[in-house]
Amino acid sequence: MRTLTRGLAAIAAAAALTAGSLVPATATEPVIDPKGYWSAERLRAAAAELPVDQGSPVPASSRALGWGSATTVNHTVGRLFLRTPTGDTSCTAAVVNSATKNLVITAGHCVHPGGPGHAYYGNFLFAPGWNNGPSAHGYWSGTAVGASAEWTQSKKWDHDYAFVRLAANGGQQLANRVGGNAVAAGAGHVQANVQIWGYPVLAPYTGQDAYRCDVSTTRVNSYAPDARAACGFTHGASGGPWLKDVQSSGLGTVWAVTSRCESPPAGGSACAGTALFAAPLPAAVFALRDAVGAA
Repeated sequence: MRTLTRGLAAIAAAAALTAGSLVPATATEPVIDPKGYWSAERLRAAAAELPVDQGSPVPASSRALGWGSATTVNHTVGRLFLRTPTGDTSCTAAVVNSATKNLVITAGHCVHPGGPGHAYYGNFLFAPGWNNGPSAHGYWSGTAVGASAEWTQSKKWDHDYAFVRLAANGGQQLANRVGGNAVAAGAGHVQANVQIWGYPVLAPYTGQDAYRCDVSTTRVNSYAPDARAACGFTHGASGGPWLKDVQSSGLGTVWAVTSRCESPPAGGSACAGTALFAAPLPAAVFALRDAVGAA
């Protein structure tokens, strides 16, 4: 990943270079990929940890959550596997409420490189509640994808959001199975009690576990489009939901999705492990949600 602006770097996961472990699917889980692209081997490769500097700190506000009970598990969040021209990779995505009940929100750069002359990535596969392998909710194949025109035509980072529609699984809709989050537009940059979820893959993370930051967000300055969160996630956390008004069930309202991270003082594409950035979703998010949901 390259630096986008001074101090900011995109944090979609790079294609994996080494193989990791994958917990075998149970007999109750659906086929990995009815379309035939994803196999256990491909998922292992895309899920692997990349060799990077081990010095990236994990802030105290960032911690792995237990997955043993409904009070600590948010299965609306999961890993979004995808194929790019340079290889297989993954981002983070979250289930949102929609008419079809089979829609996830993620970052625009997780589905399209941005700017004219580029095609969408492909072979999207969502694994809700990924926890060192697939959860009991299995895998859900993408059938349609869409990012804003501001992203696909102009690569505007304040429009770095997208939706992926998924096929029903065994006749069941995803939101009916795991729940769905609300979507909010025009939220203020400064929010208290925000939960940010992600599946970062670079050290000290491995991509195998969900992490959550509990933070209050700030605004960089009065003219910047981004909200800032003191959260140490790395590549792979892109597209993770920024949730406010979180209920005891774990469901909340997505008002932004992780777009970029703070880069080290020396620059470069690595994440400094200090902060994440995301622009509050604009009003146009609803039209895009409905269009992709109806595709």
